[in-house]
Amino acid sequence: MKTILVVEDEFAIAEMLSSLLEDEGYRVVLASNGRDGLARLADTTIHTNLVLCDVMMPILDGREMRKAMMANPALKDIPIVLMSAAQESASNNNGITGPFLGKPFDLDALLKIVEEQIGKPD
Repeated sequence: MKTILVVEDEFAIAEMLSSLLEDEGYRVVLASNGRDGLARLADTTIHTNLVLCDVMMPILDGREMRKAMMANPALKDIPIVLMSAAQESASNNNGITGPFLGKPFDLDALLKIVEEQIGKPD
């Protein structure tokens, strides 16, 4: 089963993403900030196929989490999709490279980007 790590500090958004993705057939693991997300990625019992990560979070934000993943040979090949409600991030990706979702996002667009990154669930 394909596993998606959702790193989101807003509980309602994390729960909505989890429900939607699980309904589609993906396994979902949640983390509330980048530090927790990196800890989940370090857990060898979880094989993460994709990370959906909010940009603005306490403790360790999405950009810093992405940098940490890119610097770690064991994590650098895991696709990461950054998400943000900030107008400047949504309008020009604010220097973010790679897949990006502006919030609020269309659920069909979310599923499309997930499938583009890791394919349909098994």
